[in-house]
Amino acid sequence: MKKRLFFISLVLALVMTTLMPGAVLAAKPADFSASGGISDIKPPTDIWQAGKSDRWVVVEREITGTLSGDINGDFTMTYRGNFDLSTQAGTFHGTVESGSYVLKVNGRIEPLVFVGWYVEPCQEYPEGIPYLELTIKGRWLLTEGAKGEGALDAWAIFIPDELGHVAFITNSHFELTGKWQ
Repeated sequence: MKKRLFFISLVLALVMTTLMPGAVLAAKPADFSASGGISDIKPPTDIWQAGKSDRWVVVEREITGTLSGDINGDFTMTYRGNFDLSTQAGTFHGTVESGSYVLKVNGRIEPLVFVGWYVEPCQEYPEGIPYLELTIKGRWLLTEGAKGEGALDAWAIFIPDELGHVAFITNSHFELTGKWQ
């Protein structure tokens, strides 16, 4: 009797696996969330003005920071983009690496917003040194370490250099949400 029950159970398990392999074997995507801040932005390795326009091509620039959540630890984002110097608005694409995870990212940077003064206009700095804020919206796709995709939302408050490029990030938030498996 025990042998018969064992063989019936075995046959039933094989039939179920054959008829519904996707349902039996597929992992259901889970919610994904990781957030953190930017700790440093390196000077661009290659940047040039696009013709006689106010647009600048950034061939490669690196941002570092820390994430916590479903991905924990330091991250490095290496990106390239095309930006309007007067507003910093533009598009970007690149790679985020954190531990064994690699994500492809792309998105848009919204026009900057003035948020205050680092140094108010004075005799030494007649134009002052402003704090400016950028809002970043985009998408990510996990390509190594797991599979997944979702939204990238970030903001950064920065001090520009004398030409208007991002020189120092003073405050920020970096958030990745979506699904993964």
